Amino acid sequence: MKNFISFFLGLLLISCNQKNETIVKKTNTIKETAPLEKIDIDTTLFSVYDLSKTTTAIVVNLQEKKTYNGASFDEIFNQIETKDSLYNVLYGSQTNKIKNFEYYDTLGSYKLIKSKKLENEIKKIVEKSYYVYGTKGFSEVTINDVVVGLDECRTSIIAFPIQNFDTIKNGKPIFCSKQLLKIEYQKSYLETQYKIRQYEEKESINYDYKDNIKTKVFANIGDAYFAYNDDFLWGKYPGKSKCKFPGRSIYIVKKDKPIKKFWVDGLDLFGIPCD
Repeated sequence: MKNFISFFLGLLLISCNQKNETIVKKTNTIKETAPLEKIDIDTTLFSVYDLSKTTTAIVVNLQEKKTYNGASFDEIFNQIETKDSLYNVLYGSQTNKIKNFEYYDTLGSYKLIKSKKLENEIKKIVEKSYYVYGTKGFSEVTINDVVVGLDECRTSIIAFPIQNFDTIKNGKPIFCSKQLLKIEYQKSYLETQYKIRQYEEKESINYDYKDNIKTKVFANIGDAYFAYNDDFLWGKYPGKSKCKFPGRSIYIVKKDKPIKKFWVDGLDLFGIPCD
């Protein structure tokens, strides 16, 4: 057995078409909110990824019971899957069982499917809207659809597609929160980014699985710095991507003090369990 997994998987602390999704508000005016340390991090932050050319979504990893609402998502998914055999999507025409789902988007890294039963149950435990933060700004989005991306080896996911996120104004979408964060976008984070990269290199020196995609810092709340590892190609152009472990993270970086990992979340697109 391998001694170490990828950097993001090892450090996890919590871990078709876009349809009917609407932006209900767009603003870059920062509102007051509680300090980051006082926010219920386990149920507040989720990663956002480009899953295909047409689907960008808020993503929750399945089978990670110790992360955010992981146990609740897994419990609901397992109940529906047991009855409706959602994993049949992996076998395509090889199974004669009735399909209790419809295809949502099959053009990206995942074959996304939609189960009405699963959607109805998942909506009972998620917020109706979230704030999605990009590399330059943010907007509030509503949740209308719930889809699933299943895989035998890679991270399986539940996803909430979003639509009309203004990438020209807000940059590439990175993560979301149910509470509005007092986030800042500064012109340069090169010094802090260099420190975080050095820290990560030391932490991952003996890992058997890791990416060559360097961490990029894009925002902060005081001493809390928001970062991502992603080439943004794996969902849209899988064959051109070198990113096997896309992730999002928050580090606490204070002068003359050790760096602290506050939150890390990521996907295994390599398929470590099958290696």
